Parts: sequence; structure tokens; C-alpha cells
Amino acid sequence: MTKKPKTAAFSAVMPVHSFEADKVIFKDGRVGVGFLIEPAEMESWTSDDYDAFQTALVGVLRPLPVGTIVQKTDVYYDRPYREDKTQQTYFEHKMNKHFLERLVLFQKSYLFLSFAPVAVKSPKTNAVNALVTRAGEAVLKNPFAQLVHTLEVAEAAAVEFVQGIKNLGGVAFERLDSRQIHQLYLQYFNLNFDGQPTRQEREFGNALGTLSVGEHQVNVLSMVGQGSDAYPAVKNSYGVTAPMLYPLTHILQCPHILTQALLVQDTRAAVSALDTDRKLNASLSFLATQDNELRAAEVEAFTAEVRAENKQIVGLHLSCVLWDTNDTSRRENVEKATGAFRYMFGTESVVESYLALPVFFGLLPGNAWQVPDRWLTSTADRAACYLHWTATYKTDPVGEYLTDRFRNLVQVNLFNTALDNQNAIVVGPSGSGKSYTFGNLIVQRFEKGARQIIMDVGGTYRNVLQSLNGEDFDHTYFEYDPTRPIAFNPFLVPRDASGKWLYNDEKTNFHLALLTALWKGGKDTGLDKSERTILSRFLIEYYAGLNESDRLGQKDEEFPGMESFYKFVEQFDHEMQKPVTPAGEGLEADPLDGARRQYQKNLKYIDMHQFFLVLGQYITGGRYERVLNARRDVDLSEYRLICFDLAKVQADPDLYPVVAMLITELSLDLFRKFPDAVKYIALDEAWTMLSGVLSEFIESMYRTIRKTNGSVTIITQGITEITSSKIGPAIINNSATKIILRHVNPDSLAQLQAPLGLTGHEMDLIRSVRSTEQLREFFVKQGAKGKVFALEASPQLDAILTSRPVERNHLNNLVRFYQQTNRRPRTDKNGNFLLGPDGAPLYDEVKVQRLDYAVDQFVEDKQARRVSVQ
Repeated sequence: MTKKPKTAAFSAVMPVHSFEADKVIFKDGRVGVGFLIEPAEMESWTSDDYDAFQTALVGVLRPLPVGTIVQKTDVYYDRPYREDKTQQTYFEHKMNKHFLERLVLFQKSYLFLSFAPVAVKSPKTNAVNALVTRAGEAVLKNPFAQLVHTLEVAEAAAVEFVQGIKNLGGVAFERLDSRQIHQLYLQYFNLNFDGQPTRQEREFGNALGTLSVGEHQVNVLSMVGQGSDAYPAVKNSYGVTAPMLYPLTHILQCPHILTQALLVQDTRAAVSALDTDRKLNASLSFLATQDNELRAAEVEAFTAEVRAENKQIVGLHLSCVLWDTNDTSRRENVEKATGAFRYMFGTESVVESYLALPVFFGLLPGNAWQVPDRWLTSTADRAACYLHWTATYKTDPVGEYLTDRFRNLVQVNLFNTALDNQNAIVVGPSGSGKSYTFGNLIVQRFEKGARQIIMDVGGTYRNVLQSLNGEDFDHTYFEYDPTRPIAFNPFLVPRDASGKWLYNDEKTNFHLALLTALWKGGKDTGLDKSERTILSRFLIEYYAGLNESDRLGQKDEEFPGMESFYKFVEQFDHEMQKPVTPAGEGLEADPLDGARRQYQKNLKYIDMHQFFLVLGQYITGGRYERVLNARRDVDLSEYRLICFDLAKVQADPDLYPVVAMLITELSLDLFRKFPDAVKYIALDEAWTMLSGVLSEFIESMYRTIRKTNGSVTIITQGITEITSSKIGPAIINNSATKIILRHVNPDSLAQLQAPLGLTGHEMDLIRSVRSTEQLREFFVKQGAKGKVFALEASPQLDAILTSRPVERNHLNNLVRFYQQTNRRPRTDKNGNFLLGPDGAPLYDEVKVQRLDYAVDQFVEDKQARRVSVQ
């Protein structure tokens, strides 16, 4: 005859009596107060931070009433990644789709303080008592006799406890109301932390030591022996400071509930009981085994430590609940969790059998008093080491998509306006993936509508520009060739409504820097004060003369440009060097004689012959006549992504600083036209711009670009390329964001610390950076916060960033193939439609690139191996 299993209604075994005043009242008369914890981000604390938090925690434990339990519950549950955004751009959508079905381990952390009934001398009950009690029969005579008083004590003590550790190290607490506590309990008993269950939906089973909750098989692991040592912080598997409990946190990548609980004991009574235990062992020494002797020695050492250092004695409980519908993976996870316990200095654990069900009920947040026989005696400082206060990275509401160490997608705001500036330094040795990483940022920023100008050496981002700009590639990618130079006109300045040229100090400083680059070349020797004063006078009088010519109706004859300025100075010099009327000869004085005397006196401070000789290269008949004499300046305002490749001009020491400065000023002028748009300038391997006459110009740009809602980034292989420049300190100080890629060479890595002001903890983070087939990690420091992120691109984004020539060529062919011809109405400069003779609108035919079609086809071809993957 089969024995019928015992059953009970859930309400009969549910340990909760009621909810009142945002507190939970248990059937044994205890009162619980709950908080939602916002933990500190992982790897953000130093050893000192961990020590400080432990000291504070031990301090707030001491005044708690005897019998109080501090129970921390960390719930780790997985669910598929979901993106709530309704409107997404192409690559953003593909990135979210790439991660869509991936299980992400989420974390919710709670703190409950439960308080024993005031003035009730009751024996300790446990979940077993609750389960065998008949429905309607109280465990105690009247556990609620002093409930009002207990509620008052609970409120005051809980608030005081949380105040003592609130906001320490960035940990925050939010009080749970009755509804939230009830919802948490429904989630706990249903093992459904992703949903909002409204009732008990799953049945419990406990046959032959196997605990089940609905379709889930559940295992409970409890600590039964403390480790040989305990520390607030240790080095984790990456070599970074972490809580001692880290192997059981998010590192254990499976659904689990981690419970840490401390039971406040009467230290004096506990020491007395231990003394009695020790004396009893001593009196029976003739019967004692070696284990008894060892225990007696341990007890004596423990009580001596408590007395000598005035320590508090607490009960310590640590357990891990795991569940899965698949037996194989559940057993694997149990083995991982057992190993995680053991990794903490040999901490011993046991997989619960028949006690699994009562322990599971006892682990309900706030109900740890009912955990049966799984408490260890410890000092408060040692027990506090078994609690942790960290979680994975929080995501920013806006920013670029990256991943954390566990390949969970997060947004990181690299244009953080809360910082002093939005500038950045990127340091990555050859082979570390600089182009792939920064190319990823370029694509994402392009989709967000930002304006970007890239100054490159060697075609690093050519493929990215070809893919994103399509038909506009030839108008947005410039390989500066001295034989076919870009025609600039740096002397063009804005005009007012009347047509007057508006010349200000900002442009004067730029023209002085340009003339220095033209005249002095790329050398460090700039203008002295005398030369600067004389050239400033030339510039100011030049524009005054232009405006006077305009006033007289000679606009077509006098147009700003390098040749025009050269001829003005040449004519001015010729006029000023004419002989001065001799004094006392009765001749009529020339009105310019005074100016001539002063000018001729000043000539000893400037070599005009050399000035004309050098600048003559930039006018008609000169070597660089086409560089600076465009009738109109380059207008790139309709394009949001532009790249200048300076590889071919870098070898020319005379032309390179000039072109680099012109491009930079062109970029700044373009940025000034769009004050509200987010704008980026990136200087990749342009370290030669940090020396010579360009250095002061670049330094000024770093200091002022934030005023135009812009950001400048230097991308370099080594930090010495910045530190060897005289403006290196200014660049570092004006770069609130530092991005460090993987360094294999320890010597080059060590060179980073002093110049970038990195702490020892941050250096550990940089050393921990890994590179695998799935992802490439890198370190990001923004302001005072440093984190390790990873880059994992969707197949579509990878197609844009690939460096394999065969793949790049295949994608470019598809980009050219997938184009559409659209009609676009013609407009005048005011935006009005232009009409033909028949009164009908005039149209231009334009080709519109369908990059999404091209990339989708590329991914399909690659998966079908129609394009080489080698």
C-alpha cells in the first residue's frame, strides 16, 4: 500500500502573519523592515574602501538589540536581453537584435532587519516548527503581546542602522513598503523575479530530499565551516580588488540567491557559555580526543580575542539557493557553487537534503531566524567579511553601446557634460584594436547625428567612410596630395549685413599661428613679441583696407586671400621704406614720414626679406600656389562625417603643419556653425601635431572646444608621444576621459601611471584587460571613475569595421550596387523652391545609398561563405 504524501495549504506554512506600517510581521512575533539596495559597481572599491565599509558595518551592529538579525539577500536571475526603445537606427537595431535572445544575469539586492518580540522569553523556533504546526495553532502562547512596542523598536533601530552605512562607498538604500515586500515574497516563493506574480503559482515538493518549486528543481547550499582566513577584500580572478564573497556573486553565472545573515548575540552571555564549554572539556581531559583538545584551544583563543579587543559576538549564516529545470546544468551549477565556497579560504559547505525545504522557507528575506541549525559563532568583524555590497555596471541612459566583462550590453556616455570637458585620450599599442574600437564609436556617433572630423595618417578609417557616406565618399574623404592639394582660403572671415569683413582677436591669433607655420615651418621657434606685434599690425590694416575698398565699390578687385595679403604687405613695405623727407631743407613734409620713420626703425626686429622669400612659395608661381588661394573656402557643412588622411603630406616638413592647422581651423569653423550639435574631432596617430608651431594651436583647441559643444580626441600608440610634447600636460589635464587598450608589454604599461595620474587600483584594472575571440576589453576612466568595458559588435557592425581586404572589397561593391536614384527639389539659399519656365518645380536627381541593404547582403553572403572569411 502506497503511503499518501502529506500535504498542507500554502497559507498554513507561510511564515508571514501580516503587513503593517511598511513592516512584515511574522507568525512567531518577529518584525521585519526591508530595504532595496543599490550596490556599488563591481571593481570600483579599493582595499581602503572595503575596510571603511566593514568598520562602519561593525559599528552599526553593536547597538542593535540582542536577537536582531541583519539579513542581506542578493537575487541573481536571468532573462533574455530586452531593448525598450521603439525608434532605433539601423546599427543600433542590429546591435540590440544581436543581444536580444542572450540571457543576461540581473541582480536585485535587499537588506532586511528582523527584531525579536519585545519582553517575550520564547524558545527559538525554526521553519520545521512552522511546517509541522497544525493550521490555526500558535507556536507560542502569544507572540504579539508587545507588538506595538516591537514595531516602535524595529522602526527606530532599522533607520539608525541604515543611516550609519547609507551612501558609504556609493551604496544606497530605499525603504520597501508593504506592497513591495509582499511582491518580493511572491517572487521568492515562485522563483520568478522577472515577473510580477499575484499569487502562489507553483507547488512545493520535498520527496526523498529533493526540493522542487513548480518545474524547477532546487538545491540549497549552506556554510557549515568558516574559512581559515577572512578579509574585507581580496584579489579576484582578474587581479582586481573585490569582496571576499565574489566567487558567489555575479561571477557565478547562473540563477541563484545568495543569503548572508548576522544574528546579534549577547556577547557577555556567549563568552560565559564558551567558558563553560571549555571548562567542561578540560575537566574531562582524560576522556578527550584530539578533536576535543583542538576545540578547547580554539575556544580559548576565541574568547581571549573577544575580551582583549572588546569584540562583539554574532551568529553567521551563509547560503546559496540554485534552481534549474535541467538536471544536468543544475548539477554543474551545484559543483560550481561548492567550488566557490571552497575558494574562500577553504570555507566548508553542505548541499542540504531533508532540511532543504525548511531552510528555503527560513531564507525568505527577513525570516532567517527560522533557518535551522545553520549558524556559526563568529566575531562581528570577521562575520562582516562574508557580506558584499557590489553589483555589475549600471547602464547610462544615453551613450555608446559597449558590454561589461560578462558580455552584457550597456550604454556608456563618453560625451558626459557633467565632466569638466568631453575630450579624450586613447592609448593602444599596435595590434590592440584601436581602429576597430574607435571605428565602432564613429559608426554609433554617426547614427546619433553627431558631426565628426577625423584626421588620420594611413587610411585607417577609409572603409568606415566608404560604407557610411556612400556616394558622398569623394566629397568627405580627403587624401591630401601635394600634387592635387585641397584649395583653402584661410583669410575668408564672416561679413556683417552691410558686407563688412568682421575681423576679431580669435582670427588674428589663428592667422598669426598660420603665418608662423608658413614662415618658421614646423620648428619649435615661433614668433618673438616684436615680430608678433608687426604682423598683427599688417593683418589689422589689411582687413581695414579691404573694408575701405568695399566701401569704394572695389569688391571684385580686393578679395581676401594669401596672395592678396602678400601683395598688401609687399606694397605696404615698399611704401614705408621710401626715403623720409630730410629735415630743414624747406621741402614739404610727406604725411607718411612719421609712419615711415617708425616702420624703418622697427625693421631691425623683423627680417622682411626672409618673410617675402618664404611666403612667396604660396602665391602665383610659387611651389604651393594652389594651397591658400581658393576663391571660396571649402564648405563641408552638409556632411556630418569627414576624414582627412595626411599620410602623403606628413613627409613635407614645410607643408604638413600648414595643412594640419588649416584643416583644424576649418573643423572649428564648421563646428561654430552648428552650436547645438554634438561634435567630435579625432587626431589619430597625429602625434607630430603636438610639437613645433602647431602645439600651441592644438593646446588652445583642447582648452576651448567644449565651448562649442565639441570634443577632441588624441589616438596614439604610446603615452610618450604625448608626454614628450611641451603641451602634453595641458592635453592630459584637459582630457576628462582616458581610454587604455590592452598593453602586452609591461614596460609600456608602467609608463602610463604617472602621466595619467592612475592609482594602483586603476593599474590593476588595466592589467586585467583581456582579449578573446568573442570580445576585446579596454579600460575607461571618466573623471575619477575607472571601469573595464568590452567591445562586441553585431555581424552588421563588424562588416563595417573589418580589416580583411577581401571582405572590405566585397562590402564596398555591395554599397555601390545598393543605391537608389531619387528626385530632390531645387531650392535657393533661403530654402524657397525654384520653378521652371512652366511654373513647375525644378528637381535634381540624386543617388541615395541603401547601406542597410548592402550590409544585410554582406552578412548573408558571409554566413553562406560566398565571401572569404580568411
